[in-house]
Amino acid sequence: MTPSEHIPAERTQDGAARPRASILMVDDHPSNLLALEAILDPLGQELVKATSGEEALKYLLKRDFAVILMDVQMPGLDGFQTATIIKQRERTRTIPIIFLTALSRDAAHVFKGYAHGAVDYLLKPFDPEILRSKVSVFVDLFLKEQQIQRQAAQLRQREREALERQSELRYRRLTESLPEVMWAARPDGSFTYANRAGRDYTGIGEDEPLSLSTFLDFVHPTDREDMRNVWEQAIRLGQRVEREFRLRRFDGVYRWHLARAVPERDETGQLVGWIAIATDIDDKRRAEEALGRFKTTLDATLDCVLMFSPDSLTLTYANAGAAKQLVGSVDELVGLCVLEVEGAFDEAGFRKLLAPLLSGTLPSQTYSTTHRRRDGSEVPVEVVLQYVGADEGPGRFISVARDITERQRAETALRLASEAKDAFLAAASHELRTPLAAAKGHAHLALLKLGNETEAGPGKSLKIINRQIDRMAKLVEDLLDISRLQAGRLSLELERFDMSDLVRETRDRMAVLSQGHELHVETPEHLEGTWDRGRLDQVLTNLLSNAIRYSPEGGPVLVRLNGEGDEGVHLAVKDRGVGIPKEKQSLIFERFGRAHGSKYGGLGLGLTISQGIVEQHGGRIWVESAGQPGEGSTFHVWLPRETEPQLATVHQASSTRTAS
Repeated sequence: MTPSEHIPAERTQDGAARPRASILMVDDHPSNLLALEAILDPLGQELVKATSGEEALKYLLKRDFAVILMDVQMPGLDGFQTATIIKQRERTRTIPIIFLTALSRDAAHVFKGYAHGAVDYLLKPFDPEILRSKVSVFVDLFLKEQQIQRQAAQLRQREREALERQSELRYRRLTESLPEVMWAARPDGSFTYANRAGRDYTGIGEDEPLSLSTFLDFVHPTDREDMRNVWEQAIRLGQRVEREFRLRRFDGVYRWHLARAVPERDETGQLVGWIAIATDIDDKRRAEEALGRFKTTLDATLDCVLMFSPDSLTLTYANAGAAKQLVGSVDELVGLCVLEVEGAFDEAGFRKLLAPLLSGTLPSQTYSTTHRRRDGSEVPVEVVLQYVGADEGPGRFISVARDITERQRAETALRLASEAKDAFLAAASHELRTPLAAAKGHAHLALLKLGNETEAGPGKSLKIINRQIDRMAKLVEDLLDISRLQAGRLSLELERFDMSDLVRETRDRMAVLSQGHELHVETPEHLEGTWDRGRLDQVLTNLLSNAIRYSPEGGPVLVRLNGEGDEGVHLAVKDRGVGIPKEKQSLIFERFGRAHGSKYGGLGLGLTISQGIVEQHGGRIWVESAGQPGEGSTFHVWLPRETEPQLATVHQASSTRTAS
């Protein structure tokens, strides 16, 4: 009998198939096989006969058996050897084996059979009923096991189907919740589904049919034919495709989208459909276009514009001006560390410069430095550095550097011209002192000879000449002081004296010159310190002169002196004159700086000299004024109580230098 691959099944009365088991009978005597067939036939199972161990192993390679009945004594492979091979195979090792023999009845031989995997060992002749009963038990066990396996397979199938339904439901829910436009198509490209976002965007109703032509109706006319060709090519080649296009919204507005269509394949690689998603990139594209226009504008500027990362300091952008200024291409510059350009800084120093910009303490930094070109040379630049934050991710630094080579040349030429002018003024002032001193002496001698006859005629003229000589001498002295300040040669002759006495003496002297102003003094009885008396007399005289000059309507002038312990003294001169506008208050301390032009006279040198004298003492001078006529101004001077004699010539005598 030759067995088939599948076990035939009998039919029950209701027509249902009843499963059958296979029983393998192995014996080298056909008569014994025939006898076994007669005994087991009532079981209604399929009986397979093999006349050798080799033939039995061939059957076992093709199908499963419920039980094996095997003769022990056979030529070739005997029963024990065949059983050993069966037990070595994973698929057959659990098949029960019943040994049948008429020769070996001793206990050792029986034990050997059990040792080779037998579940029973029957001696011929055996009782047919007993054999049939034993085989029937194994058949039932086999059929029960087959039934359990079928039920388990059915259960797994139902679970798989349930999971597939659940996965499909989750998939549908997921696609419905996607914010992007999404659609599905069959392998031939015909549309089958569009998610809620797609229908809401286009305005297509749930009951409206979907098709390629329906989709293309919403594509911008300029992009329509290209999208049709791309889609048909993807269907033909079965490859993913990606394309930017404009898709019309339900309100008629076209917005740029990025469409990605990917083939959907089963576990065997067979194409089962297409999934396509269109992401709205309109805002991103417009931002990129704006950035492109911005970069085009930057490329048009002659300045060097660089952008770099705050973390790595790597250049991420360089304009055409940067390539020209740094003698390299844009591609060479992008990717470099900014420190390769900012050669004057090390990393620690440069990050210290960036810190207030990152923290928001400063909106920008402006500084002059040199940039290193790609050829190793350097170019002087003025840099404006800003930090631009980002909504997401790190921001970036923008550096705009302007070549100041020509400006430096102009500044150098201007400085040299200014130095030449200062040298000329100093030389001219020195040359004027001698004739002025001679003129002053002769005028004074002539006045003495005239005695009291100075109110008319030549005497009156000599008095006018004498005053103009004094005025000229004061101007020459101021020019010399300015020259000394510029050269850093304004020395101090320090001595210890009473500042209160100096204030009162100056008040008395100035009161004689101006009868229309009330000069008031608030000062302690004594306030001693170490200063240059003559130079501070010059400062105080200048401040009082200005208070009188810029109070043309008269009025009070207050001089207040206060001590601040052992640290310093505070001097204030307050008037009720025309005041100083806010925007002019820094100008008045510059050379020839005048808040009101030439209206009130003066050359604009007095406050510059006063500032130099005060700072030479280690102090400071400043002004407070609302800039309103009648509210006047207040000039403040702060001086240390004891001036350090570092740059001054110490003078212990009581002689003074009085400003004329």
